[in-house]
Amino acid sequence: MSADTPQALEPVGSALAIIADALADPKAMRVLTGPVSRERKRDLLLKIASSAHAPDMVRDFLLLLSDRDRLKQLSAIRVAFEGLVDAKRGIIRATIRSAAELSPEMLAEITRTFSAITNKQVVAQVEIVPDLIAGVIVEVEGRVYDGSLRTQLGKLHQQMATGS
Repeated sequence: MSADTPQALEPVGSALAIIADALADPKAMRVLTGPVSRERKRDLLLKIASSAHAPDMVRDFLLLLSDRDRLKQLSAIRVAFEGLVDAKRGIIRATIRSAAELSPEMLAEITRTFSAITNKQVVAQVEIVPDLIAGVIVEVEGRVYDGSLRTQLGKLHQQMATGS
């Protein structure tokens, strides 16, 4: 079974996430990238893969990363894999920056609007940024839509300064 079949995406993604989180611990990474025998590293990685219920392909990939001294890239690999899975499922990620907590209705309206704009399902991550004063900034697919009061006041200030 390849990793791009619908049945394989979930367990592969889940195992990658669990393993990447485990290896994000500096102590674990120090042991796995330090002067430890290859056999000891392999045993530790096999235990980590087993505890994550990793499919064989993930286990083998993890061992390959170790053999090639690339374990430190696992976090970036996880992010790239999640992006590919999202693309396959028609999902895009958006970051919404708001001056205050958004109501569930407001969050639903923003995601619905950007789903209509992009023709994809939008999954939003909300960040509270009090400096915005009011309004929101939405970043989706590399574009920034700025509806913050801070930006509007900045534009007004510039217009008054230049007399336009």
